[in-house]
Amino acid sequence: MRSAIYLAIGAFAAFAAAQGSTENAFLNPPGGYQFAAGKPTELSWTPSTDGTVTLKLQKGENTTPQDGIVIAAGIPNDGSYAYTPSASLGPGTDYNIQIIDDENPDNFNFTPKFSVSGTTGTARELTPSATGSETTTASPTSSGATTTGTNDSTRTTSTPSSTSDESSSPSSTPTGDATNAPDPNSEAMSLTRPGFMLSAVLALMVFL
Repeated sequence: MRSAIYLAIGAFAAFAAAQGSTENAFLNPPGGYQFAAGKPTELSWTPSTDGTVTLKLQKGENTTPQDGIVIAAGIPNDGSYAYTPSASLGPGTDYNIQIIDDENPDNFNFTPKFSVSGTTGTARELTPSATGSETTTASPTSSGATTTGTNDSTRTTSTPSSTSDESSSPSSTPTGDATNAPDPNSEAMSLTRPGFMLSAVLALMVFL
């Protein structure tokens, strides 16, 4: 009798764990959510936890935290998100969306099961997709272009300064030569001065 009670309690605990918690409960529209590939559909829920949440697309009955595809990670818990299903999804009526509290992953909830119309894929199971490739490839390109532009500007600026230094050097040489050159007028005065004195002496002797 006791073993039957323990089994019933264990089954109920497993069922409760699979259903998640009552936090961040989805607001389901009349008739349930209708999703179509390539078209956004607004998800709504009642925010009841602080911090951010993560949304995952799940498929099937038994899901674990490692299952599914992340469709939005670390978003504000503001109660709404527009989800656009991919056309590459496979067929099935057992899709649902899981909301997970990032601060306490034990707080999670699900939408009711739904199908996605207009899909072209054939896969029966979901596989996690890689994220973050666009952020890592964009940064090196812009930084490299900035570095190249900086180097070109440096070379262009330094060229005129070296040219001006070279052009100023020859001007100093003629200036030194002109300073040391003899004055031709001073030599002419030294040559004519003795003749002038001799003429003055002879004129004085004739007068006497």
